[in-house]
Amino acid sequence: MKLISWIFLIFLGIFVITLSIGNRESVSFSLFPLPFVMDVPLFMLILAGGFLGVLLGAFRTWISDGKLRRENRQLKQEVGKLKGDLSRLAAEKTPEPDKTAQQALAGPDK
Repeated sequence: MKLISWIFLIFLGIFVITLSIGNRESVSFSLFPLPFVMDVPLFMLILAGGFLGVLLGAFRTWISDGKLRRENRQLKQEVGKLKGDLSRLAAEKTPEPDKTAQQALAGPDK
């Protein structure tokens, strides 16, 4: 699995380098209602858009998994409580040595 991750990262690096070399020309970037205009290389806009998409996707996944994380936390607390109850019940169930059995093993009184 580690090998597959490294191979993927190598191909991703080659893709980013190729994209950067092939799209070095400057384009005008503006946010329409604001008087903000900037000339940036095209590959910077492409990479920034991809990075923003990854961040938004990760945030959305984190938000949607919140219910599962909360349920997991509650189940872990319940398991801990049940383990404590089980150990307490096991300690209560262990029989104490019977005095008559100890006397019988000790032999007759003199």
